[in-house]
Amino acid sequence: MLEPEQITEYPDHLELSEELRDQLKQWSVPQAAEEDMDPVTYYDCVLSNAPGWKVGGWPAWNSTDPSPQPCSECGTGMEVLMTVATFEEGDDAGNSWSPHPHPGAGPYPGHRGYNATGV
Repeated sequence: MLEPEQITEYPDHLELSEELRDQLKQWSVPQAAEEDMDPVTYYDCVLSNAPGWKVGGWPAWNSTDPSPQPCSECGTGMEVLMTVATFEEGDDAGNSWSPHPHPGAGPYPGHRGYNATGV
């Protein structure tokens, strides 16, 4: 069953301008302190990029720094068309990116919550 929901996400802090990165470092977020994270880590892990299957949005740069991904033919920069991911929930304790539960859409056999797609 496909149950899309619209969310707003933001780019990784490394994709922001130098000015916005400096502002982010000065940002005081009470939730970040509760999670024992500095504001930049909190922004990246909890606020910026949603995990899971999605159409559009921002790419996750979990294992590398952002780098230009131009088209080899025309040089146009990469735009994310679709992300197919193993997990649907974030790894923060508050599960800030958890999909909304839908009545009657029970888990399939062996469902483990964070891997709702079974992929």
